Order: sequence, then C-alpha cells, then structure tokens
Amino acid sequence: MLAVMILAAATGCQVTPWPMRMLHRPERTTYRTAQMRMDAIRDFRSKSTGVDTPEQREIVNQLARQIQVEPDPLVREAIVDTIAEFRTPLAAQVLEAGLADDDLSVRQHCCMALGRRGDPSAVPVLARVLNTEESVDVRLSAIEALGTINSPDAYTALVVAMEDRDPALQYAGMQSMHAISGKDFGGDVSSWLQYAKGENPGPPSDRAEISVARRLRALTPF
Repeated sequence: MLAVMILAAATGCQVTPWPMRMLHRPERTTYRTAQMRMDAIRDFRSKSTGVDTPEQREIVNQLARQIQVEPDPLVREAIVDTIAEFRTPLAAQVLEAGLADDDLSVRQHCCMALGRRGDPSAVPVLARVLNTEESVDVRLSAIEALGTINSPDAYTALVVAMEDRDPALQYAGMQSMHAISGKDFGGDVSSWLQYAKGENPGPPSDRAEISVARRLRALTPF
C-alpha cells in the first residue's frame, strides 16, 4: 500500500492498492540486523534542517524507498519517526501512506508524527482515520494528534470522537479539545460538542460528567 500511494503521489496516477505485506521481501542476509537498521535510520535525524532543499529531499527519498521494502514493523516505525523530522513534500506523503500499513503500531506512529508536525493540512487526513479506522488504539492516536493542531477544522473532526458511543473516544476528544481551545467544560460532553460546533455552551451538566466518568471506570476492573 505504501509504495503504491507514494508512486501515485509522485506521478498523479490512479492505481489499485494492495496490502503492504505483499511488498515485503525476505531478508537475504543476516549480518544487518533490525537494530542495526534502526540505528542507521535514527542517525538521519541529526541531518534534518527543517528546510526543503535538494539534499533534504534525497534523504527523504532514501527513507521512502527503504520503508517500501522493510519487513520489520519496528524498523518501519523508526523510519516514520525519522522522516517526520523533514519538511519536504514527500515526507508528508509517506506519513499519510503509512496510515495504510498493516501493522497497528506503525499506523499509530504515523498519526502521532502528523500531529507533531502541526501542519493544518494533516487535519483532514487524521479526520479520515477517525472516521474509517477499525482499531480503537489508532483512532485514539488520531484524536491525540488532532489535539496538537489548533485549527477550526480540528474542532470539526473531534466532534466525531465526542459523538462516539465509546467513552474512551469521548474522553480523548474532550482532552484534545481542551488542549487546542484552552477552554474547560470538564467532562460535560454536550458542552464540548456545542463549543466544537460553534455554539454557545450552556451551564455544565453534572449528569453528563458523572455519566462519562462512570462509563470510563466500567472499562477497567479496578
């Protein structure tokens, strides 16, 4: 999937995606371990200047080629975390493409990397994750990432989380709204929803706050 999406972004062509695992090639050598590959990848972080230059693009191109054939999800996580430090167009495209990785943790790393970059253009990408991703853990990562991007579109995206029936998603949505708005409506979901929708929240509802707290406690045996 990642290779196909990167190729499509580069050429403007429409292609039929397939799972990333089909792109994984068996390792032909044993001397270059996963840890060695991760260490080499992390060394690139010190070379990031935060500026889009030909040299920076070449580094990103190299990492993009590597992630397309990397079989170890831990190494792919390292590539995602490293490539997020670079400010080239392809870097953002790789992070977006990585949201289709077949490993849950890699998808989480992509969400958080997009959030750390703080680019408002990532909001619709994260909103799509929130709307379509099956894993609750990845959706929670997308919600947390949205809480780092202060944009009106982020408010709209977080409405989906706060309207979800899962109290964990509701709570995460309220936390992210608090982070980017500076407002504090406690655990009153209805007030947060009103604010996110551009409405004037009424008095806090103790019933709503207690309800969310009780539902969250019900998720754990303690």
